[in-house]
Amino acid sequence: MDFEKAAHFIWTHGRLLERRVFEYIFHGGSMSNVVTSLTAYQNEDGGFGNAIEPDLRVPGSQPLFMEFALRFLYDCNIKDEELSQKACDYISKHADLKKGIPTIFPSSANYPRAEHWSNPLSTEPSFSRLTGLVGLLKWQGIEHSWLDKATEICLEDIHAQAYDDAHTILTAFYLLESLPQSDFIKGLFQKLSKELITANFFCMDAASHSYGLSPLEFSPSPTSYCSSIFSDETILDHLKVLEHQQDDEGGWQITWEPPGETARLEWRAYKTLKSLMILNSYNKINL
Repeated sequence: MDFEKAAHFIWTHGRLLERRVFEYIFHGGSMSNVVTSLTAYQNEDGGFGNAIEPDLRVPGSQPLFMEFALRFLYDCNIKDEELSQKACDYISKHADLKKGIPTIFPSSANYPRAEHWSNPLSTEPSFSRLTGLVGLLKWQGIEHSWLDKATEICLEDIHAQAYDDAHTILTAFYLLESLPQSDFIKGLFQKLSKELITANFFCMDAASHSYGLSPLEFSPSPTSYCSSIFSDETILDHLKVLEHQQDDEGGWQITWEPPGETARLEWRAYKTLKSLMILNSYNKINL
């Protein structure tokens, strides 16, 4: 793996957000610069928009964008109360605690987007989307009158429902991680861990070329909340594959069709950054 070529790819094709995170992680950059670049995507209503998730080119706020933004903070281990309070205000206004929250709103159809966001289920309220948002907000450590009730309801959903999609399980783990590790929470962790192994879009096989989430998505560092789910051998196999997926340009490719070439390069810079962060956390990069 060529770190300098990967860095050059990010400097060439990354948005300011990816470049600020790269600076922060690898060059002692400013945490405040990361937050500032992230809040540039936050609208006056507290939600996030402006195609922060590159497959949806919408300026207005979307729940999908909120999760994407909060995951950036989570991945960088950054907590910001002001940003998170505004985000929680937004989610509390748009979530239905009996149905959940949609991934995207119907109005998003007026803008360019990847084909997979044309799925009509994307605009239906979902607890899987809400659970991830609640978990990422709880991880921020904020106090909010709505958040405790939402947490309780989302935990009930994890307990009562069989989760069969790796994306849903990943976001559910965010919620469990954010809470005191009681016997009840530990039981939910074991339940989700078992469901993950047979879930749709989960790739335990490091040699698989299919789209899906690998164990490294769940355990991006040796100290990750989900690291106990996977053997050292499994993690090592996936790290070897990740290293070899770097292409001649220095970046990592994506396995789906974005809405345009700009989105493709933005995604590739994001994936390159995430790959470097994972490899670095496992001491696979000599800096």
